[in-house]
Amino acid sequence: MFGWFCRALGCRWAPVVVMLLFTGVVPYAPAGEYPTKTITMIVPFPAGGTADAQARLIAKGLSSRLGKPVIVDNRPGAGGRIGTDAAARAGPDGHTVLMGSISPLAIEPVLHLSANYDPQRDFAPLTLITEMPFVLVAGPTVQAKNLSEFIEYGRKTDKLTYASWGLGSSGHLAGELFKKSTGVNMLHVPYKGAVAAITDMVGGQVSAMFGLPIDMIGQVKAGRLRAYAVTGQKRLTMLPDVPTFAESGVTDVDLRAWFGFVVPVKTPPEIRSRLQSELVTIVRSPQFSDWAESQGVVVVASSPEVLAERIRSDSALASKLAKSISLKLDD
Repeated sequence: MFGWFCRALGCRWAPVVVMLLFTGVVPYAPAGEYPTKTITMIVPFPAGGTADAQARLIAKGLSSRLGKPVIVDNRPGAGGRIGTDAAARAGPDGHTVLMGSISPLAIEPVLHLSANYDPQRDFAPLTLITEMPFVLVAGPTVQAKNLSEFIEYGRKTDKLTYASWGLGSSGHLAGELFKKSTGVNMLHVPYKGAVAAITDMVGGQVSAMFGLPIDMIGQVKAGRLRAYAVTGQKRLTMLPDVPTFAESGVTDVDLRAWFGFVVPVKTPPEIRSRLQSELVTIVRSPQFSDWAESQGVVVVASSPEVLAERIRSDSALASKLAKSISLKLDD
């Protein structure tokens, strides 16, 4: 039978056809031929935000370096779970990549029973590309001039509130970590987005917030909000006078938002290595680095192991914090 296929189709393709007929398995292109078609970059967040801006800059660079189109596919919803689940079920051939973040890859699977994927089981990490520190800011109802005064005030009163862009969001967990580490009393007030939360903080309806620098910088520079400290290892260029929590004596409040690339777990190692190398080169380029600095985004450009460890450690932290406040979300 094999000889008939060889004569009819040519010996090069006969083994492939036999495999298709008898196993039903569709072979992926060898890694040496990668990529063979358009690459889809799934972004599990809406167009127009920081995640989308990063993705489009990287997609442009990746298309140039790989010689194939790279399209950004925004699939927002459910805290990033919709797009992440789609990426987990994609073919493991390197033609679908996910730009994930702390939310869908570390927090959402811990808090939601309905999550249909396991980040550590279903994905292979490529690189942690960027981080965004959280900045603790307060509105006009808080008179504390620095972090020490804020902590002292928060330990003596039960009037402090803090906003976040949603129950179980990274901003929510940053606030709970701060409370646990310092003994400050603050009531969590969830909003449907950062803009509404900031508006109410400026208006005095809520006391404080752990937000992203790019969302806060305008209000801080205008004097409508006071910034006390940022997470991370060093101060931000855009907020040079704001110390880190560690500089202020609070060493264990270091939750940071982050973005990284992953692919379906069975993607061949050679393709993963190629993608990781290209992504690191792109995010280390002057064009991307300059944009990142202007947005309060810190370039990391890591190995796969660094991203894998960040997913593990932040998942463990989210689980610990969720248990401490009895937080479990059902859809």
